[in-house]
Amino acid sequence: MTIILDGVDIHNSSGSAIFIDEAKKCTVKVIEGSENTLSDAGKNKKLDGVIYSNDTLRIKGSGTLNINAGNAHGICSDDDIIIENGILNIESKKSGLIANDDITISGGDMTIIGGTNGIKSKGSVHISGGHSVVSGGNKEEKCSVYAAGEYVYTGGYLFAAGNQVSAPSESGNPYIIAAFGTSVPGGTTAEMVLDGTQMISFTPHYSFRCLLMLAPEITENSDFYTLVDDSPSDVFSVSGKDNIFEIN
Repeated sequence: MTIILDGVDIHNSSGSAIFIDEAKKCTVKVIEGSENTLSDAGKNKKLDGVIYSNDTLRIKGSGTLNINAGNAHGICSDDDIIIENGILNIESKKSGLIANDDITISGGDMTIIGGTNGIKSKGSVHISGGHSVVSGGNKEEKCSVYAAGEYVYTGGYLFAAGNQVSAPSESGNPYIIAAFGTSVPGGTTAEMVLDGTQMISFTPHYSFRCLLMLAPEITENSDFYTLVDDSPSDVFSVSGKDNIFEIN
């Protein structure tokens, strides 16, 4: 089944804007050049996603999809979530993306502001493409990106800020986690610089203790540092796959 969005504005004050009950696989296609907004509200504990699916959910298309979750989650699936392409802007009271099984991101330009977690999978996370900027919540036990199972990175870009983050279990090249000794207040501008090039500058809405960067440009012996409110950290050298840098 395919649902086509072409310039829609859907709001449900008591549940999901789109509810997929029984479909072996459902695709939400966002038409090129269109801007679409989906939102919810209320306190529906069962249908707790702006897009809620009982089955595998695929997002594709080259248009823009804005998701505003006033109830709980942005996109929620009892099965898998697959992000193929498109421009996604998600702001949620709880998780931006949450899946009972696997989350796969192979393309697209995605921005997530999650009230609890940014991306949460009770299964695995696979990232092979796209450009994602994720901000997690301000509770200490919540993550910008969380994978209960394997977490595999093979390409694309992911920049995340949160109190915690799951580190990739498999990565095609080195990854970087910057861990701060104290919590950085929300609204603080954070920059990540690799080999003299600013890779990202963003302003997480919530307080954070760590930054994650997954990018194909990270290589052995790359130099890395952060700028937080224009205050630079020490310069660190990438060595091996797992790079967790302590920043005081």
